[in-house]
Amino acid sequence: MKKIALIGYGAIARIVIEKLKEHDPAGDVRLMGILVRENRVEDVQQAVGQTVSVVSTIDDLIRLTPNFIVECAGQGAIAEYGDAVLQAGLDLMIISTGALANESLRRKLSDTASRSSARMILPAGAIAGIDGLNALRIGGLESVRYTSTKPPLAWKGTPAETTFDLAALTERTILFTGPASQAARDYPKNANLAATVALAGLGMDKTEIQLVADPAVAPNNVGRIDAKGKFGNLTVECRGLPAPDNPKTSATTALSLTYAILKGINTIVL
Repeated sequence: MKKIALIGYGAIARIVIEKLKEHDPAGDVRLMGILVRENRVEDVQQAVGQTVSVVSTIDDLIRLTPNFIVECAGQGAIAEYGDAVLQAGLDLMIISTGALANESLRRKLSDTASRSSARMILPAGAIAGIDGLNALRIGGLESVRYTSTKPPLAWKGTPAETTFDLAALTERTILFTGPASQAARDYPKNANLAATVALAGLGMDKTEIQLVADPAVAPNNVGRIDAKGKFGNLTVECRGLPAPDNPKTSATTALSLTYAILKGINTIVL
C-alpha cells in the first residue's frame, strides 16, 4: 500500500481525492492526512470524513508517516513546507512548480533532498510532451517556447489587469513574452507550467514564455510547446477545461497529479 498526504484542500486536491477513489477501487493508495490552515481544519475534516486526519502543522502531517507528500496548495506552500518535508526524507510531489523559478529556493531544496535522499517529483501538469522535451534536451536543444492561452477573464488578478481591459478583449492578445523565470514570478497562479517546461528544457532564463488572452478558446485553457533540437523538433498542444472551482487552473493539472500518484502501483509503468 502506498500512503500519501496532501498539502492543501482546494480545487486540485478535491479532484485528486475524487479520482483516486474512482481509479483505485482496491485502495492501494491510502490518503493519510491533509494539511490546511488552522481555521479550516474543522470544515475540511467534516468534508473528508474521519478516516483522514486533517492537521494544521507540517510536523503533524509528517508524523502520520506517509510514503510521500503531495503539494496542492500553491507556490507559497513550497517555500513554507518544502524543506521540512525533504529533511524528513520524504519525497515531495510538486504541482506549483513556479516556486522553483526562485533559484535560491530551488538550490536550497535540492541540497536538502540530496542530503536526505529524498526527491522532488514534478508531474507534467496540464501539458503533454514533457517526456519528448526531456529526450530532445539530452540530444541538444536549440530553442523552447511555451505558450499559455486562456480566456481573458482567466487572467484576472494578474499583472495583465493593469495593462489591459480584460473584459473588453475581443481578439487574441499577447499579455506577456519573456523568460520562464519572470513569467513564474509575475503570474504565479497561471504560469506554473512555464517553470515545468523550463526545467525540462533550456532552463529558467532561456525558455521563452508567451501568455495570451483569447476569447475564442473559451472555455478551454490551451498549452503549447514548440521546441527545436539537434535531433528533431517537438510541437504539442493541449486543450483542457478549467477546474470547476478555479478558472485559473486546468482540471488536467489535477488529473496529471492523480496519474503521477497512481503510477507507482501499476505493474506496467508508462
